[in-house]
Formats: sequence, C-alpha cells, structure tokens
Amino acid sequence: MRIGPALRPRRAPSLPGLADLAPRRIRRRIGHAARQVATRTPLSASGFLGASMAGWIATSPSLLPRTWWMWALNYGLSTTYGYASGVGLGRVGRLLVRRLPHPAARRPLTPRGREVLRWGGAAALTAITAYSWTRGAMRQREISVLVEQEPKNLATHAVGTAAGLGMFAGALLAVRAVGTTARLYRVLLRPYLPPLGVGVGSVALTGATLALVTDRLVRGTLLERMIEKAEAANRLLSPDLRRPTSALVSGGPGSLEAWEALGAAGRRIVSAVASERAISRATEAPAIPPIRVYAGKRSDRSLEQTVQAVLAELDRTRAWEREVLVVFTGTGTGWLQEWSLSSIEFLTGGDCATASLQYSAYSSALNYVLDRRTPQRAGRLLFEAVHARLQAMDPAERPRFYVAGESLGSFAGQAAFDDVDQMLERVDGAVWTGTPGFTPHWRELTSSRRAGTPEIAPVVDEGEHIRFVTEPADLQRPFRGIGPAFGPWRAPRIAYVQHASDPVVWWKPSLLVRRPDWLHERAGRDVAAAVGWAPWITFWQIAADMPLSGEVAGGHGHSYHEELVQVWAGVLGMDLEEDRSRIVRAIRRRMGVD
Repeated sequence: MRIGPALRPRRAPSLPGLADLAPRRIRRRIGHAARQVATRTPLSASGFLGASMAGWIATSPSLLPRTWWMWALNYGLSTTYGYASGVGLGRVGRLLVRRLPHPAARRPLTPRGREVLRWGGAAALTAITAYSWTRGAMRQREISVLVEQEPKNLATHAVGTAAGLGMFAGALLAVRAVGTTARLYRVLLRPYLPPLGVGVGSVALTGATLALVTDRLVRGTLLERMIEKAEAANRLLSPDLRRPTSALVSGGPGSLEAWEALGAAGRRIVSAVASERAISRATEAPAIPPIRVYAGKRSDRSLEQTVQAVLAELDRTRAWEREVLVVFTGTGTGWLQEWSLSSIEFLTGGDCATASLQYSAYSSALNYVLDRRTPQRAGRLLFEAVHARLQAMDPAERPRFYVAGESLGSFAGQAAFDDVDQMLERVDGAVWTGTPGFTPHWRELTSSRRAGTPEIAPVVDEGEHIRFVTEPADLQRPFRGIGPAFGPWRAPRIAYVQHASDPVVWWKPSLLVRRPDWLHERAGRDVAAAVGWAPWITFWQIAADMPLSGEVAGGHGHSYHEELVQVWAGVLGMDLEEDRSRIVRAIRRRMGVD
C-alpha cells in the first residue's frame, strides 16, 4: 500500500544553513568570478609597455650607490607605477579611438599583423631593457667613485632587479586580489540590491576590507615590531661602553641621571666625552674637563619633567659658568653627532657645556611617520628653559649661547624659533647639519636666496650672518665662486651644512610631481651629471637612498665629519689654520676612524 503525499510525515524544520544563505548557483558564480579575475585576466599590453619604460628610467642614477635592496625597492615601485600609468593611458586611448569619426581608423589588425606587432614589440622592449640596465649598472660605478665608495659588482644589480620584478609581480597579485574581492561582493549583493546599490555597496565593502587588512598588516604587525625592536635597542646595555668617571658628565659620579636610564644613545654620548688630557695634547694648550649633560626618556616622567632634569644637571655641574653653552636637539633615538660635540670641546679647550635630551626611542623615519610634533615640542621646550635661565643672569657673566642639531634634530631644534630673525636675536650662533627639506626655516631661506645662486648653496643677505656650506671653502666665498667673496662673518653666525649628495636634505613629497631646482641646476661636486627627474620614480629613488646615506664616506651623503671642525671654528669666531689638522687627527683617533 502506497502512502500518498497527504499521508507522508513532514520533516522537522531545520535552522537555515550556509546552503540556504548562499544557494549553489551563487556559489558557482562566486567561484567562477574569483578564478576569472585571479587567473584568466590577461596582462595589459599598454600596462606592460608602461612598466618597461618606467624600468628604463628606474635604472638611471640617483644620489648614492645602490645596494641590492635599494635597487629592488626602486625597480619594483617604479615598474608598478609604470604599469598602472600604462593601463590608465591605454583605456583613455581606446576610448578616443572608439570616438573617431572614420570607421577605417577603428579597423582591427589581422591575426598576422598582431603576431608581427607582438614579436617585434617584444624584441624591441628586450633590447632597450638590456641596454638601459647595462648603462644603469655602469653609472652606479660612476656614483661610487664620486662618493669615494667601493663599486658594487654586477651580481648586486642583478639580484636587486630580480627582487624588484618579484615586488612588481606581488603588486599585480595584490591588485587582482582587490578586484576579486570587489567581484565577489557584487555577486553576493546582486540578488538583493538594485544595480546602483550593488556598485556602491561593493566599492564600500571592498574599501573597508582593504583598510582592515592594511591596518592589521602595517600597523598591527610591521609598526608594532618596529616599535618593539626600537624599545629593546634603547634598553640594551652595551658592554663596549663604560660609565663616565667624571662628575661633570651625566651618568657619572654624583649625577642626578642614572646611567641605565640615559637610553642607548645617551649612554654612548656621555661615555665619549673628551678628556682634559686629550684636548690639551691636541691643542698644545692648557685645558679643562668639558661638561656633557643629558637626560633620557623615562616612562615615569613627562617631556616637561625631562627638560627640568636637564636644567638640574646644568645646575649641578655649574655649566652656567662656562665660556660656551650649546643646546643640541637629537634625532629620533636621541643620537647626537660626535664630530660636532668633540669639535666644540677641542676648540674651546674644554671650557664648554653641551646639553641635550631624549624625546623618543624610535628612529627618525619612524618619528616622521608617527609623530612630528613631539620632536618640535622637545626642541622648543629645552631651548626656552635654558634661554630663560640665561636671561635671568647678569649679561657680563652669561656664557655664549649656541644651538645645533643634525637631520631630524635640525628640524626639531629650529622649531624653537618663530622665524629666522628670532633665531638671530636669541642665540650667538647655530650649526644645522643635514637639515631635511621639509623644515620651514630652511625652505624660507632657500626660496629667498640671491638670484643666480644654486639651491644646494644659496646666498642669503650676502652671507652677513647666515651661510650655507657644502664644503669648508663655502664659509669664505659663495659656491663655485658665484659672485664676490663674503665679507666678515658677523655674529650671530648661523651655518647650514649640507651636501649635494645628501638625500635627507633633498627628499620631499613634492618630488612626486615637480622637478626641484637642484636637479635643474645640476650643481654639486659629488652628484652624477646623469641624475634626472621623472614623476613618482625620482621620489622613490631619493627615498631609497636615505636609509644608508650615513654609511658613505665623510663629506658625502648624510655623513658630516671632518668639515664640522672648521664649521664650528667659523661659528665660534676662531682662526683654525694651525690647529685644525691636529684636532681632526685627535678626534679621528678617539672615534676609531684611523
């Protein structure tokens, strides 16, 4: 006996599962869309042409010789930019062709014509790429000679190129992953929304997904690891450094600042103070022990309290009684240029005091990305506190007051002044070294330079108070003798020391879209004549030069060494012709350069 439909028992209702929410038809469409975008979408011919042309430009020289990873970064980002530009221009070109009035102009090529065009274009691109790569590798040798560095071998450039192509392939896969995500969202939303809603919704959801992934990857992984590594390095007690034995140095006997709390950069700074004996031997004159004051960054005190700690150390060491007092603003980690510190101590016979603090444990690059206000705030707070104490003293008993900083320290130190005129009013002199191009006062002075003088060495007010120095000879006459020699350098004396090959000085966001004056002028003794400009590409070339710019020989890149002795002598108003070589040799021995 058959049971009819009306007599069959009904199944108990079940909760809706994934199959109910995503029917088989939709799942098939999702899988098809993912495979199509990820694997079947061909490379764009115009994009490939753009990537090839960008690769040719990427092999052109920049300011410094490239390591394999510098070459990879430059090549990978440049080809990615070229591919994106080629895709965009190709679409615009096809749109214009479709709008042509004559049908013959839109006639497609025959299969034979396409084959000839494909293989002919591939051969031409291969030949040009090989030529540009070989020429670029040879020019890297030229740059190495200019900055007194051992040239890299061809394997370095080959490995860098391969890694750059890998970066380019990774960027293409990432873009396709974004396209796949957008296609998936459109498939999911299409049964429930009108066409306009599907488009808007898929864009919004794709953007949110991309933002979430980027945030987790960059901030949640990369930045956190960089921060953890920086903080661990700041706590590291190097066995090569010895605690100071002088009571006139922070971290030494009787200091209010514990040796362990000075930070890695601070411990290195105070342990390198010049001895009375070393100064006397180099200058062949009596000397006294110099004062070095430093306060490290601690979690249990604010920036204002750290400034007060510096003042307490200046009081303890009786630094106000010295002939010269210099306030340094450090880089992100609190690092100071030892050539600058030692130059002051040797030139003054030890009758000086230098003071600084640590406002961060992070590198300058990380501070630039995360927080540029704290360095400026630190520079202003420290300067204002020391300046107020000096103003309360009898003018006849005040030490001469100077300020200094290198790299991000120059940017932060100049933030203590509203403008250049105020700087001239409030200090006896300054030495700003390797100043980043985004520093407001530097930009103001450079843009107001005398007509005909180059951007790398501008002449301001005929050098009466402010002088830009690419090499010591620029202290006495304009760069390359452009114009008459300078007259007497009147106090207060401000020196901006910068090399033509220093990427820290010349890198700025405007390189993305505008050719700077220094590239147009082609000035500089250690810059290759073939250095040019291209949108986006030059920006990344100079950016890739920065990380190792301090590793090249002194007098080039971001390495400011021996010239600082002569620069500080000029700013202090001293004649150094006889003692310069002895002081330079003494500092080189102390730093282990010889």
